[in-house]
Amino acid sequence: MHDVLLELGVRSDLLQPQQLVDLDELGFCRFDAFLRPAQVGSALAEVERLLPAATGQSATLHLKSLLAAGPVFDALWLRPGLLAAVRHLLGPEFRVDEVRYRAGAPEHGGQALRANSVDGSGPGRWQECTAIVALADFTEDNGSTRVVPGSHLDYAFVAPEGHEPHPEETRLVGEAGTAWLFNSHLWHSGARNDPTDVRHAVLIGFHRRGAGTTLFDDRPADAAIERLGSAAYLLM
Repeated sequence: MHDVLLELGVRSDLLQPQQLVDLDELGFCRFDAFLRPAQVGSALAEVERLLPAATGQSATLHLKSLLAAGPVFDALWLRPGLLAAVRHLLGPEFRVDEVRYRAGAPEHGGQALRANSVDGSGPGRWQECTAIVALADFTEDNGSTRVVPGSHLDYAFVAPEGHEPHPEETRLVGEAGTAWLFNSHLWHSGARNDPTDVRHAVLIGFHRRGAGTTLFDDRPADAAIERLGSAAYLLM
């Protein structure tokens, strides 16, 4: 996979030193202006086109299997800087498992704090991480993701009951087009969306190869493989 990542332009110097520190110590890092406004608009337009055909919708809107949905969503994960951050956490032997849209509707979206894996993994052994790409402004009150910085290193961490806040939690807030990558061993959750607008986001899941997966896209269609190329396909 070293050669695959090199072909995709993935280099360690694409990350700022502070991003590396944040990934190690806080469990997440931020990418400002990850998408241009035109890319945000294109992604939202494609989401609007796809949502009517989606089944099983509730107050929280979902679209799965966006790896094969078309070129609009390629720019949300096939990015050298983002992949460099994933490699920093998981090592070079990783794969992208899922690209999905998730949007908390007004007065919905609250979740209890959770970690995707509590198996005691540590530095050099992390199993998974998740990127969040904001397609709407993430604010303190519209359901932006909450995280407890450093909790991925606290193996005795005790989450509060229910949806109660943790005294050390922080919100991932930023303008539409901002992205974050967080270690999925970090304690995190969605929060309740109190305003009247839907809070749009796309989530991308990455796993160390050989690790058990909780979210999994089917093998991409041949058209997606042809569009993305062999190097990108080997990441799937």
